[in-house]
Amino acid sequence: MKILSFITLLLLSFTLSAADIKVGIDRKQIELNESFTLSFEASDSVDDDPDFSPLEKDFQILNNRTSSNMSIINGQYSRNQRWNVTLVAKRKGKITIPSISFGKDKSPQYTINIKAVKKSSGKTGEDFMSELNIDVNSAYPQSQIIITQRMLSSRNINGYEFSQLQFSGVEVNSERLGDIKQYQTTRGNKPYLVLEQSYAVFPQSAGTLKIQPSIASARVVLNNNAYRSNTKTIRRASDEKTITIQNIPENFKGKHWIAAKELQLVEEFPENKAFKVGEPITRTLLLVTDGQSASQQPEFDLPEIKGLKQYPDQPLLKDDKSETGITGMQQVKVALIPAHKGSFTLPAISVPWWNTQTNKMEVAKIPARTFNVQASSANTSKTNNSVPPKEQSSAPAVINKEPENALQAPVQTNTDDGSLLWKLIALFFAIAWLITLFLYWLSRRKPADKNNSVAVFAESKKSATKKLKAACDSNDPGACKDALINWANTLFINKPVYSLGELASRVDKPLADRINSLNNILYTQNNTPWNCDNLYSLCVDFMNKYEEPNEDKTNSSELESLYK
Repeated sequence: MKILSFITLLLLSFTLSAADIKVGIDRKQIELNESFTLSFEASDSVDDDPDFSPLEKDFQILNNRTSSNMSIINGQYSRNQRWNVTLVAKRKGKITIPSISFGKDKSPQYTINIKAVKKSSGKTGEDFMSELNIDVNSAYPQSQIIITQRMLSSRNINGYEFSQLQFSGVEVNSERLGDIKQYQTTRGNKPYLVLEQSYAVFPQSAGTLKIQPSIASARVVLNNNAYRSNTKTIRRASDEKTITIQNIPENFKGKHWIAAKELQLVEEFPENKAFKVGEPITRTLLLVTDGQSASQQPEFDLPEIKGLKQYPDQPLLKDDKSETGITGMQQVKVALIPAHKGSFTLPAISVPWWNTQTNKMEVAKIPARTFNVQASSANTSKTNNSVPPKEQSSAPAVINKEPENALQAPVQTNTDDGSLLWKLIALFFAIAWLITLFLYWLSRRKPADKNNSVAVFAESKKSATKKLKAACDSNDPGACKDALINWANTLFINKPVYSLGELASRVDKPLADRINSLNNILYTQNNTPWNCDNLYSLCVDFMNKYEEPNEDKTNSSELESLYK
């Protein structure tokens, strides 16, 4: 009996010493894909920091913050601790929030109900609507699809938000096309304020692409007077969309698949100009694709031409974005140096591509080009002062009555000396020209001083890394994006980075996840605070183990030739 009493008292003492933790949420009505705040509050000191990992099963954790306050009333000390966790539910229905461990202390379970977002009816006269528009019903791998999120409100709004586009069935790359547009329209004699955001989406393989409903959220003004303006948050979901991504057509015969609305292949070459041996000729090649980005285009491959050296510059890649999509441009300048006189022919360039407007294969061409090269000025020098032998023999045979042989020998000697002098001069210029040409060729082929190159890039990376750390310390998502892209372009020297999505595809998974999280915050344009967390350290880790691929190997094997 005494032992039982002792155990009871011992258990009671443990119960009394355990911290009392209360759980609550910031509101009762919560919809799918809508963030909310889950709070844990303890009036006593807890045993240890909380472990929120059990929440990840049913929720996405966006942020967590800790606060505490202390007070002394009538000599009694009290302390209150609070943990606020911002969550987004992964599914609808009743979800039980599990017990969270605070060391030995634990919070009670808590049940919430996540409702599905109300769909727009699409009926005339509805006050608030969400729509998802797609410009095509079917597409091909790597072809462009324009997807537009749109919200319509018959009342004024104080704030708004689009959900992030979500895809399934087929892997895609997406790019946002400019900022959100705002205009007014009328439907059924009812005026609406319209906000819309467009994206260029590129499916990477054949299959069925599903786009989840777009959710539009806004604080709608219910009444507006001089004393008070009441608002209400309204959320509406659009219909789900499905697109069939067809296989690459069997009748497409090109080595490199290009699907675009329009493709142009342009050459710039100096016309009506006399070309000379050893003098560089600049040739410019331009490839423009309406409906594909520059990174999707193949590089120009320049076949060897006997007697003609070719020195291409680094390709210049540029994407022009508009509300109608992306136009990719690739420009390459090539220095051609002929080694001898004669006729040279540049082979024709042929680019097969698939026209998504006519649904047919077309071929863009640059015809073969032939040009002539003249000898350099050094090779065309002539001895204008030499005297023809016939004129010498026609001179008087006897002068001052001296023997004929005495007269002819000096004349013949002078002629030989002059001819030899000009031959030596011509030989000197020829050798000098050959040495100059060899040194020019050697300088173009010789790689840059590795130590100097590394020092320049190291300094560039060091500066970019400092800027990235400063942006992360400020927890500013916009500054982090700019700093990340700047840092990436000092790392990926041969292939520039233009977007966070493109950067995420080139790094390892831990860093890619953080970059995608930042991209989601920027795209959704919500007011959720951004916390950089370990983004900077992940970038440093990746930079330390990253090795720039060999440029020559990349250019020779990664992309197919444009020449047939």
